[in-house]
Amino acid sequence: MFFKASWCPSCQTVDRDIMANLQKIPAGIHILKVDYDHSEDLQKKYGVTYQHTFVQVDENGNLLKKWSGSPTLSSLLNSLNK
Repeated sequence: MFFKASWCPSCQTVDRDIMANLQKIPAGIHILKVDYDHSEDLQKKYGVTYQHTFVQVDENGNLLKKWSGSPTLSSLLNSLNK
């Protein structure tokens, strides 16, 4: 999950890179954009306290990893637990 806000410059930058490189996302990887300003339940569930946070979950929604600051799709994919 990509917790992003429309007013966040770094969120906009990585969002543009994701959209420009959709074909580079491996099969089985899904990036769900979550509106940071309207997702209090998900923020609480995964301990997200600021925008531009990424949360990797398994197929049951269990937290695998949480981080922030990936500036590109490539760095985001490299940060995933494999």
